[in-house]
Amino acid sequence: MMKSILFFLIFSVSAALSAQTLTLTEQQINQHLTTQLGRDFPINLGSWLKAGVRLADIQVALGRQEADKARVSGRAVVILEQGGVRRDWDISGDFSARPRFNSEEGALYLDEFELLGYRLNNQDASGQANFIMPLLLQSLAEYLAQNPVYRLDEQDPLQRQLKESVLGLSISPGQLTLQGLE
Repeated sequence: MMKSILFFLIFSVSAALSAQTLTLTEQQINQHLTTQLGRDFPINLGSWLKAGVRLADIQVALGRQEADKARVSGRAVVILEQGGVRRDWDISGDFSARPRFNSEEGALYLDEFELLGYRLNNQDASGQANFIMPLLLQSLAEYLAQNPVYRLDEQDPLQRQLKESVLGLSISPGQLTLQGLE
């Protein structure tokens, strides 16, 4: 019994000593997200309605409102076509999301989006916008959950080595830390 306890303690200490960590700041994640700006992506709302979204601004704040979550704020232009009529809406939205690391892809994703609020920036937005906007924002959240907010750099030795050995993810105000073993 004593040998197994001693072995466990030695193993725990050696594992702790060989742990690797990578800390990502909000700036690094937001810098990566800027590559998504200006890009159009379609949203499927059925055959009766065509929509596309162009991200104009997106920012992630880590662990500031909730310790284990990210706050995603952004602005997008929504192009909506219904029955030959086109509308362009400029919207701002705030979401809460939980970071998730996918070791196969070496990428950080945001999941479990919760809409905290939105605002139409157009003065001439129709009443129809209030009906359609939650659908559009839900589709936007689904898009963001399928596209990484950060991908580990294969050229960086630490990030390449850490890619498949991430054991934990922790968030503190302004940063996210990935922990792995050497």
